[in-house]
Amino acid sequence: MKFVSSILASLLLILSFRIEAQTVKDLAIQATAVVTKSPPSISLRWPLISSGVTKYTIYRKAKDEQTWGTVKFSPKASDTMWTDTDVSVGKVYEYNIQKLNGASVTGITYILSGIEVPVVHNRGSALVVIEKTLAAAVSSEFDNYLMDIAADGWKVFVVQVSKTDSVTFVKREIKRFHKMAGGLTSLILIGHVPVPYSGNFGGNPDYPQAPDAHPDHVGCWPADTYYAIDYDFWADSDSNTVGGRTANQNVPGDGKFDNVEIPGTVRYYMGRIDLSDMPAFGLSEAELTKRYFKKAHDFRYKTTQTVEKGVIDENFGVSTGAFSVTGWRNFSAMFGPKNIIEGDLLTNCSTQNLLFAFGAGGGSYNSCGGVCSTTDLVTSKPAVFNMLFGSYFGDWDNTNNLLRAPLASPENGLTNAWSGRPYWQNHSMALGDPIGYSALVTQNNRGLYSYGIFANLIHVGLMGDPTLRLHIIAPPTAVSAKDSFNKTIVNLKWTSSAESSHLGYYIYRASSPYGNYFPLNSTPVTSTAFADNSPFQGTNYYLVKTVKLTTSASGSYFNTSYGAATVITGMKGQPAQINSLLAQTVMAYPNPANNQITFQFTNYNKSSEVEIFNIHGQKVRSQSIQLDGNFMTESIDLSALNKGFYIMRAGNSSCKFMKN
Repeated sequence: MKFVSSILASLLLILSFRIEAQTVKDLAIQATAVVTKSPPSISLRWPLISSGVTKYTIYRKAKDEQTWGTVKFSPKASDTMWTDTDVSVGKVYEYNIQKLNGASVTGITYILSGIEVPVVHNRGSALVVIEKTLAAAVSSEFDNYLMDIAADGWKVFVVQVSKTDSVTFVKREIKRFHKMAGGLTSLILIGHVPVPYSGNFGGNPDYPQAPDAHPDHVGCWPADTYYAIDYDFWADSDSNTVGGRTANQNVPGDGKFDNVEIPGTVRYYMGRIDLSDMPAFGLSEAELTKRYFKKAHDFRYKTTQTVEKGVIDENFGVSTGAFSVTGWRNFSAMFGPKNIIEGDLLTNCSTQNLLFAFGAGGGSYNSCGGVCSTTDLVTSKPAVFNMLFGSYFGDWDNTNNLLRAPLASPENGLTNAWSGRPYWQNHSMALGDPIGYSALVTQNNRGLYSYGIFANLIHVGLMGDPTLRLHIIAPPTAVSAKDSFNKTIVNLKWTSSAESSHLGYYIYRASSPYGNYFPLNSTPVTSTAFADNSPFQGTNYYLVKTVKLTTSASGSYFNTSYGAATVITGMKGQPAQINSLLAQTVMAYPNPANNQITFQFTNYNKSSEVEIFNIHGQKVRSQSIQLDGNFMTESIDLSALNKGFYIMRAGNSSCKFMKN
């Protein structure tokens, strides 16, 4: 009876607030963190609350821990700060701050904090699944979009699917690439990739209501989370034909699933960029998608100048769900209380490119009462990152749907989420995490964070690119590459970044424009030139990124810009004997590898031995193995090898990999 217990708990919480809480923001604490390096400390601070508080409790955990443990400290009601000195520079800590009135919890806020958290060079593997007719219509813009993702440290894979493919086929493709990549981190759906539906809202006794509580909106809802969990036994036997929209109706064997709760752990930072069926904007799906790619590029490379503020446009109240509490909590952690605006969303976004917005009001499929409509967004701009809540439009697979509309707007509008049932957890973005991590944490929330109701259900999803981050650094410009010493050295030059107070630059190299890019320097280069003395044979792709210590309302971390790119061809690079080993490619995963690696061959190979060579062409490892039927899952031990680049050869097949 998950729904019944959660809604009762939510009602009890709301009832306890009716005397103390006059507005929704009273349910949050609006805390921030001020960090000091020497001696190391994290100081949690919040505004003085004059009444209705008897004490605070503060919990602390490691970022990936799934329980809060015991109380770390209990400040008095009159306190407005607590300083944690049991911390180390470079480590990340997550705090749960609660205010109490007697035994009742009357407000909660979360902060992810750290002191000079190290730079992230490699973010993992991202699979982009694009609908094939759209891919053909946006081919050049799509290629640039993929390079933008790779320029933030992602290894990018791409697969095309058809609108008529089954969702089970699409999921098999995703699982195939997950295995090939040695594990995916992010999944991006572009275009009208087949939409999974799941749920039996109204027919399941544990969930007698739809997420928006409307009797005509029961049945099944879009469920992109189907693609992101390692579970294949989704039920398809319930019948529910009450839903007012045909797509919500669910009958046995129709390919729409019955699961209401997510039947597994969501594994990927996941989002969908689907601008099909949006005739209100007067542009084709391809034209809208191209415009989205350009908006995303301009944001990533700081062509779009943004303002670090959030606006909250709440048209409900405490007694009707306190939906905007997610805005008060998250925006405090991101920007601080002084940078939160209460007011009309479109009015405030019209004069400045706000980073975040939350709006809530009575809704339809294409409107949010008192906030905005799809028609408004044809000419008006939202924030860059958005959260909206209202009836109906959380079920997004329909004409001119409001949840997708910000993505089609002429400016900003890079993401949107239906936040309120449940509350979204975006606080980690203040310390550099992409918004896809916020989606994953929200989808997997089974009580670790406050959520209102309808947590961990199939409808929770992100519209937009999940790899986008909050804090953008200006990249260097005019990067160029020239060879020297008979094409054995690459000399890179660039024009300084316009970013103030930056620390210098990291230089990255890859053999493909889509990754993996590895840093060539361990500390930032402060000049605007760099010599690569050991380039790859043939073509070398380079990125130069600005690095800066970014300080937010939650802490400090070393942040990099997106990479400014250049390429050079015809390099002699590695010794000639290495080049002769690279006749055919083989997929190696994970790559980079730690103590073991797996090879997957693209052609049938009868070799009985795998050989590994270092970059000087010397054999350093061999192992007998039977390669059978174009598939191999046996791992090869690398623990005795030093860190660096290696070549694997088996018969006439080979590949390059890196040992961490």
